[in-house]
Amino acid sequence: MTNIDCIENQIPVNLAESSFRIVTDRMKEATDSLYHTSKEKYDLKARLIEEADDMTTKEKLDALDQNYDRHNQEVWQGIVIFGVLSLSIIGIAAGNPSIVKNIRRLVA
Repeated sequence: MTNIDCIENQIPVNLAESSFRIVTDRMKEATDSLYHTSKEKYDLKARLIEEADDMTTKEKLDALDQNYDRHNQEVWQGIVIFGVLSLSIIGIAAGNPSIVKNIRRLVA
């Protein structure tokens, strides 16, 4: 048989803290992913608009403005959605009854 030495961890593990860290990391990854996807769409549309031969300069400028506005809207939507989600998760983790009640109302 193989003799396996086990080193015990001397740092106490706080389950709530580690769970919160995991959720926070996942939310940051999702936020970054949404931002990069929106940025890629914005860059692609901008390049297509700039390369278009059948548009006047005014049409190109208007299309670029609309493209930028849409990208900006997507970024703010992501911030608001993940802000609400993170506050809800923190409220549930803390056991705040008003937040739990509001989430139940939202889901229903």
